[in-house]
Order: sequence, then C-alpha cells, then structure tokens
Amino acid sequence: MTRPGPAWRDYGLIFASETGAPLDPENFSRTFAKLCNRAGLGHWHPHELRHSGTSLMLAQGTPLHVVSEILGHASITITKDVYGHLVEGTARPSPRP
Repeated sequence: MTRPGPAWRDYGLIFASETGAPLDPENFSRTFAKLCNRAGLGHWHPHELRHSGTSLMLAQGTPLHVVSEILGHASITITKDVYGHLVEGTARPSPRP
C-alpha cells in the first residue's frame, strides 16, 4: 500500500487523485476505457456502471422509488422512463452485444 505524500490533502473521497483531490472526469473515463479494453471487455464508459448497478437493484426487487432516490433523480418518473422496461419485464434491445 502506498502512503500519501507531502502534497496529499484529505478531501474524504474514496476515489481520489494522487494528491487527494477529486479525479478529473475525462482522465478517469480514458483510464477506465483503457482498463476495460485491456481486460477484453471492449470499450466501456463509467456511466454504464450506473446502468448496470440500477439493473441489478431492480432485478433484486428494490422498489423503484428507492432506486430513484439512490440515483439522485429529481422524480421517480425519470427513473421509470429510463428503466421502466426492467420493472415491467418487457425486453428492450441491449446496447451491448
């Protein structure tokens, strides 16, 4: 385990830069995509993790209003519009092969 250096400032983040600051979203996305490619998964974007996590919550029976709150949606309608096909059990074409 690497210990923080003298430039480290604790912002209380789980994922942080080498100085403890928030990660730059563009740099994180590029690094994430490279790791996915190296792992043989093809090109993935971090936002797809959000969709996967949401799908898993709904598949396990987490109520839609709870999922909506976790996602930080302003309204349960937003959650239903995006993920309603999972709740209703209707199939929607997957963006991934």
